[in-house]
Amino acid sequence: MTDHLIVAIVAVISGGFAIPVGFLLDLPALETYLAAAAGALLGMFVFVFVGAGLREWIVRKLDLSEDRLEGGRRMLGKYGTEGLGLIGPIFPGVTVSALIGLAAGIDRRELATWMALGIVILYGVYTVGLAVIIELAGI
Repeated sequence: MTDHLIVAIVAVISGGFAIPVGFLLDLPALETYLAAAAGALLGMFVFVFVGAGLREWIVRKLDLSEDRLEGGRRMLGKYGTEGLGLIGPIFPGVTVSALIGLAAGIDRRELATWMALGIVILYGVYTVGLAVIIELAGI
C-alpha cells in the first residue's frame, strides 16, 4: 500500500515519471496505472480548483485587464487548452500544467476536463507501452 501512495505522490509532483517509479517498486502495470492516475487526478483537481480561486484573487488585486490575460492564452500556441491538457500531465507534469493553464486564464472547468482526459488516456498508453518494453527487454 505504501508503494501505491509513493506512486500517487510522485504523479502529483512530476507527472508521468510516476509510472516508471511504479515499475521500479515492482507494482503490476494495472496497479501502477491506477495509483499514478488517481494521484494525478487528485492533484490536478486541487491545483485547478484551489489555484483558480487564488488566481482570481490576484487578478482582482492587481487589476489585470482581459487584454493582458489574452496574451497568456496566446502563449499556449496553436494547441491551446487541448494540447496542454492532453500532453501536460505527462510532461511537464500535473502541477506545472495546471499553473500554466491558470496563469493563461483558461477556464478551470475546461482545463480540468482536458487534463483529466490527458491523465486517463496518456497514463494508460504510457503504462502499457512501458510494460511491453520491460517485457520485451526481459527486465
